[in-house]
Amino acid sequence: MEKLKKKYHHGNLRKELIEKGIEMINEVGEEKLSLRKLAKICGVSNAAPYTYFNKKSDLLEAMRTYIWELLAIELEKARKKYENSDKLLVKLGKTYVLFFCKNSQYYNFIILRNNKKTDLLLELSKNENTDQRAFNILKSEATKILQKANFSAEAIQDKVIAMWALVQGLSTIMIMYDINYSENWEKKIEKIIESICII
Repeated sequence: MEKLKKKYHHGNLRKELIEKGIEMINEVGEEKLSLRKLAKICGVSNAAPYTYFNKKSDLLEAMRTYIWELLAIELEKARKKYENSDKLLVKLGKTYVLFFCKNSQYYNFIILRNNKKTDLLLELSKNENTDQRAFNILKSEATKILQKANFSAEAIQDKVIAMWALVQGLSTIMIMYDINYSENWEKKIEKIIESICII
């Protein structure tokens, strides 16, 4: 019966391998991650993970893509919801911070890996990768708003970098530190972002 259980998997095995892999890296480190160990954790045969990933590096790449894709989806939702609001940039920033605060395992995975590439130029790449897509949502909306306010290209670029640094920094503070603050820290995020994003 146990053998039968390991040959068949209910649900989305690829997603489970990614999620359990991220958990494993956060708990024991990337060097101890293996497709065989993940197979055991997920209750499938040793061969099952190889249906989706040829090697460990493919799984790591899938994890990174998975996280940024989830963030991009949340940012797209916020963009559609607040597209006609003067608080659009603030809401996008808050969405970014809360996404990682609610999914600290994703943040730890992303922040501990040193192969992150981000294009800070204002031009949006037609062939953007998944990592860049999330940042491009912020970049494109900020650029449109700042251009209407007659900021120069250099000033826009500086402000976009500052906005990105702000949400990245707030995410780090909320995840990495035990915050002692007079107000509800989560509710305060929007006010902090708004104070910086005033045009």
